[in-house]
Amino acid sequence: MAKKPVPKKPKKKQVIEKQVTGRPKLPIDWDVVDRCLISGSNGTQTAAFIGVYPDTLYDRCVSEKKMPFTAYTVIMRQKGNSLLLGKQYQVAMTGDKTMLVWLGKQRLKQTDQPTDKQEFNGSLSNLLNIMHMIKSSSDFDRLITMGKEKEKEVKQNE
Repeated sequence: MAKKPVPKKPKKKQVIEKQVTGRPKLPIDWDVVDRCLISGSNGTQTAAFIGVYPDTLYDRCVSEKKMPFTAYTVIMRQKGNSLLLGKQYQVAMTGDKTMLVWLGKQRLKQTDQPTDKQEFNGSLSNLLNIMHMIKSSSDFDRLITMGKEKEKEVKQNE
């Protein structure tokens, strides 16, 4: 009789442990990052403040916040703008005239200079000339009398 082949024992897979190289990851305090960005700091300034290299901050934002750092910055900066505008509004509502004027210019596009130019037609120009001629009440009375005489002439000519 022929010998049956003996089944080979499966070889044990060797588990290769990954060697950890490099420095351990520093934890990033996102509350501090948020406060920096809300107050208007850029990425480089924020990274310096928390003590990491800017690229580290940008990469960690992608891995931990699941968005590019630029998008995260925009969100935080707009949050800061909203808080600032709210505080300015609060101050303006207490009666601070300077803040009221500033907010009017910024939010309502108000200006110190009117944007519309007024064009004078002939009759308005004549009226302005007449008003410049009035220096006293007797001048005004004379103009009234002249106006009434002019009206009579126009009615007679009709």
